Amino acid sequence: MEQIEIDDVKGLKDRLTSNRLRAEDIQALLAVLNTFVTLQDLVRKKKLSILKFLRRIFGFKTEKDRASTNHNKTKKPSCKSGPAPHGRNGRDDYPGADKIKVPHPHLTNNCPCPECEIGRLRTAEPAVAYDWQASAPIILKIFLLERFICHNCKSTFTAPSPVADTAKTVDDSEDDEKVSRCNQNAMANSVIAALRFWYGVPHYRLAKIQGSMGMALPVATQYRMLLQVFESAFPIYLQLIEEAAQGALLHADDTSIKILDWLAGHGPPNKSNGAPKKSAQTTALISRSVEGQDIVLYLTGADQAGAKMSSLLQKRSTELGAPIYMCDGLAANQPGSKYVYIQTFCLDHARRQFYDLMTIYPGKCSFVIDQLKLIYKADAEAKVRLMTPNQRLQHHKEYSRPVMDALGEWFIEQIRSEAVEENDDLGKAINYCLKRWSELNEFHHTAGVPLSNADCEQAIKSIIRHRKNSLFYKTEKGAVVGDVIQSLIATCEQVAANPFKYLEWIQVNRAKVKQDPSRYTPRAYSKISR
Repeated sequence: MEQIEIDDVKGLKDRLTSNRLRAEDIQALLAVLNTFVTLQDLVRKKKLSILKFLRRIFGFKTEKDRASTNHNKTKKPSCKSGPAPHGRNGRDDYPGADKIKVPHPHLTNNCPCPECEIGRLRTAEPAVAYDWQASAPIILKIFLLERFICHNCKSTFTAPSPVADTAKTVDDSEDDEKVSRCNQNAMANSVIAALRFWYGVPHYRLAKIQGSMGMALPVATQYRMLLQVFESAFPIYLQLIEEAAQGALLHADDTSIKILDWLAGHGPPNKSNGAPKKSAQTTALISRSVEGQDIVLYLTGADQAGAKMSSLLQKRSTELGAPIYMCDGLAANQPGSKYVYIQTFCLDHARRQFYDLMTIYPGKCSFVIDQLKLIYKADAEAKVRLMTPNQRLQHHKEYSRPVMDALGEWFIEQIRSEAVEENDDLGKAINYCLKRWSELNEFHHTAGVPLSNADCEQAIKSIIRHRKNSLFYKTEKGAVVGDVIQSLIATCEQVAANPFKYLEWIQVNRAKVKQDPSRYTPRAYSKISR
């Protein structure tokens, strides 16, 4: 900024109001104006930096168009008919609850009515009474088996155990190391594994809960229990990797994770200087088949999404065509030119570039967001009308392609006419789009290309939830255990399979799983459990 020295401020004001400015007055006022514009720009950038910082801490909220929310506050009429939802569940909405039939103590079907004594009663829809009970996540029952001892020969006689045949449900027939008393129940192991890696309950926290309820479950015991799940799930995990490589649509996104052993200097060597790597990334990969079946995989390691996608594409059959690969625009997410694939970038990331600048450039950013709104509207119409991929492609060619072409020309004109400074924040947002314009427009060139990477961003949230609760993995093996269990649970949710019962099922059939894991995937379980 210029150094401004105005000795006679009062005189300058008088000359300005009387329209008698001198040449040096004009120079001083121009300097003040330039300083004001610079300060205003700095304040705007500071606000943007603070906004980005707060979003990094607290995450993103739903990005709504400010213009529409301010000027159109009337509620849209609902297309749903019938009474408003009351927020409660009916009796059929609790598939895991025990439903106990309670007969009437005095009346039966076809008996005389005790009220009018003329009519006869017939069975009607039963009334419902709910009884919620609380307990520890893992319940322990101790059976005190009556025992007798002969005072002469010292022989003992013990009552038979009611759990002798039912306590051990994990199949360890093909294992070198047999299960012990604490990890022989498959469902208990499944609950421990899901709580640890999916629902954000670390071992020490569960140990405190169990201890407070009088049924202590030490951390070491919990780890032995979830290892039973891992041993059963690992062959299926490898099978899912093979199947995911054959998908027609692939998504990828990653987030950072800590491994304590790596931070202590025991990570894999860096290719450039040989020093041990300390940073780790967990990558979420989603593979969608032509039939619409999804596989969700989590892979933790030193490489970012591009390298892990490259490893996945190595397993792809050469007889299949090029898959569609959706990710954000970072170079680290690219698998490289060695493989044939249709690259497409996330339109949400491009839109977010302008949404972040709404407070600084409201006019231009509102224009861009309004244009992109037309694209999302056209895609929503395609979903509502249940269009096939080819029908959706023609729909976007008709309604979205003209909008994107006009928006691209507007971007180029803003830079060429210098209406936007190329190195300014808005210029960087425009250049972000222009450098990736072909990939951002792939959705109206190729059938089946999604607009955004939202599905994968949703999948990565489970890793972020786990990171917020458990903070880190201790070893690389612990990270692999987490990847395997989380991948199977996430895939279960995609195919509407109960993850607890599925994890129990693969433990009960562990020997068969090792022989043919393809018959024990979440998709296979969902077919037989319906």
